[in-house]
Amino acid sequence: MIGDDYFELRSRIGTDLLALAAALREAGGDLEAASTIDNLIASLKEPFVFVVVGEVNVGKSTFLNALFGQDFSRTGVMPTTGKILFFRHGEEHHVAPVTPTLDEVYAPVDFLRDFHIVDTPGTNSVENEHQLITERFVPIADLVIFVFSAMNPWGASAWQFLEKVHREWMRHVIFVLQQSDLRSPEEIQVITDYMGQLTRQRFGRDFPLFAVSAKKAFLARSSGIDRDRLLQDSGFNALEAHISGLVRHNTARLNKLASTMKLARHILDTTRDRFAVNMQNAKRKAAVLQELQTERELQVDRTLKKILPALDATERDYHESVMRVAGLANDALATRKAFQRRSPLDDEGSEVRQQSLDHRLFQELQHRTGDRWRQVSLVLEEDVHQFERFMYAQGRGVLFPVDVIMPSHDYGEEESELRRRFGTHVDSSLRRFVIGLQLDEHIEPGLESARVTARWLPRLILPVVIATAVSGWLDGPMSAGIAAGAGVLLLAVVYLLTQVRLSTARNAILDKLEESSITLREMLSKQVTEDVTGIFTKFLDTLNPAQASAVHLEREQATHVERLRQLSESFDGLDKQIRALTPAGAK
Repeated sequence: MIGDDYFELRSRIGTDLLALAAALREAGGDLEAASTIDNLIASLKEPFVFVVVGEVNVGKSTFLNALFGQDFSRTGVMPTTGKILFFRHGEEHHVAPVTPTLDEVYAPVDFLRDFHIVDTPGTNSVENEHQLITERFVPIADLVIFVFSAMNPWGASAWQFLEKVHREWMRHVIFVLQQSDLRSPEEIQVITDYMGQLTRQRFGRDFPLFAVSAKKAFLARSSGIDRDRLLQDSGFNALEAHISGLVRHNTARLNKLASTMKLARHILDTTRDRFAVNMQNAKRKAAVLQELQTERELQVDRTLKKILPALDATERDYHESVMRVAGLANDALATRKAFQRRSPLDDEGSEVRQQSLDHRLFQELQHRTGDRWRQVSLVLEEDVHQFERFMYAQGRGVLFPVDVIMPSHDYGEEESELRRRFGTHVDSSLRRFVIGLQLDEHIEPGLESARVTARWLPRLILPVVIATAVSGWLDGPMSAGIAAGAGVLLLAVVYLLTQVRLSTARNAILDKLEESSITLREMLSKQVTEDVTGIFTKFLDTLNPAQASAVHLEREQATHVERLRQLSESFDGLDKQIRALTPAGAK
């Protein structure tokens, strides 16, 4: 294909420009810049314009068919219609008259995407239209091809038409001596030599001249039979190489590509710099948010360490409370209680209930620790507000607007919601701990067991007395003394068993109270940890989404920066190709 190198380069430029436009739109970037890129892409598609000039019946249609490898005459309009035909690409074939002697012909022929062909009906048939061709088409032509017939290359009208072409535009002119297969090589050499001498005499310059057989070239491309020999004989290899060179090294087109790349690179670099700044801002924001996350975790640890002494003090208070409750337990399990058949009555005749050890222990703990845990709640509240102040200070411009006003806090007498909730949770933990001990439930079983034993004491007194009397009556005073001693010993044993069961119950309660201090500390520590962690967790509702957004934005911007970096490298390669194709004098 003619100009493959150029069109491949142009296609790569178009692909990169499409990628740049897509990057701009996907990133929600500058839509005006994206529109500019779209316009650059559209301008790249501007086809080359070839003007084909020659007299009637010199084989221009056959020449075009051979040059582009397609049956050009199948467009439906033959070049012998007496009009100038401007061939352009269209999805459907149709003809649009422009002037009485000019038609635009749209045809679904692939090469017309890259080449527009101006086909003249013959310079000798439209003498009065020479001016139109020279003024309208030759100035915009990338190449003017004068086709001469090898059978009659001396037609005056073609040479006269060439004289009308401005000297400045003659650099785009080439001569094609068509139907060379109808002459011998010697005759062709004579003709080409004479045509070169004639152009030097008339125009003071040589024009590239190619003797070709379009018939052989078209046969080579359409039939495929003996292709290489036919192409070699047709002379088209040299012609195509020359035209491809003109296309490949077209200074105006290459300059246009260069200016397109220059503008596109400016947009790319500007966009890349903007994305790089956005990426740095996102990275800075992510770093600030990570710092806040770390500070939040450290603040939780610091607050918990501040509360640790309160746990130690509460454990000590619990031991003191245990001593008081132990006295109540001793009283509840006193010896006299075991020998009472029923609880004493109050003034109204109701049984006096034993004071609850659970309730008393809870009261003792509340009394001893209440003020301390209220102070702890104040410390907790101050730490929360301190972190909040830190978050507002560090997060200004990242989490919050620069002019944001930090909420103020009043530490008045009125209890805040945070302190109230924290105090409620501590009381609830103490209550659950005390209830879990079940001290009251251990009093009654121990007391009842001692009462069962103690009931034997009054029952044994009468038998002992009787046994003593009988022994004395039967065996005398000594026997009565022995019987009395044995009876007293039996009563003592019952009494001691009662004491043992009461002592066992008391000791079980005391042991449980002593051992439970570890449980109390664990329950309070767990509750306090949950409360402190939960209170500081509320900040995650602000930090987590912001951090996730910042990380996502950083990755997104980094992706765009990398994508544009790769495009920039590709642009560098394309610039080198453009410079390599640009003629040395035009650089």
